[in-house]
Amino acid sequence: MPEIKFIAGLGNPGDKYLNTRHNFGFKAVDRFVESERLAWKNWNDMASVVLYNKNGRKIIFAKPQTFMNNSGFPVNALLQYYKIKPQEMLVVYDDFSIPVGEFRFRANGSAGGHNGISSIIEQTGTDNFPRMKLGIGPLAKNIKTPDFVLSNFGEEDKQKTEILLKSVKNIFDLIIDDGFDKAVSKISGGKQK
Repeated sequence: MPEIKFIAGLGNPGDKYLNTRHNFGFKAVDRFVESERLAWKNWNDMASVVLYNKNGRKIIFAKPQTFMNNSGFPVNALLQYYKIKPQEMLVVYDDFSIPVGEFRFRANGSAGGHNGISSIIEQTGTDNFPRMKLGIGPLAKNIKTPDFVLSNFGEEDKQKTEILLKSVKNIFDLIIDDGFDKAVSKISGGKQK
């Protein structure tokens, strides 16, 4: 698998959605950017972008500023602009089929019901791109899926997400340094699924 040149975290823009489960992808890339003392810049009113330089290599971090369902438009526009292939991109997003605080990697495949991933597949014309799925589950009973993903984390879950967010810098650096496949095999707990 090619080296990773682009990492996109998915979420919804605006303060209203800031701490919702659906914004876990945003939180992950935010944490990395903060740890490097970098600052997000507006890119064509479509995305917030950071250029991260490591060992002479340029890696682009992005947060689409469309709503989740239209994530594919800015993601595809950035891929085209920077001449990056979808296989060189890691998409980081929430998944309610994974327990909160856990994560999984996937090299490619269907959207699995996630609207942000559906949009990216539709706009790029391929499902062949690596993903990091961040657990926000299990899905609460007696609540509709959209209401659940747009709810905030409770105290206990927030602590679990914090532990995961603390490991994000090392995980992303390993993926950037070693490539997706090699890094995934090294990272404990990051089972491919």
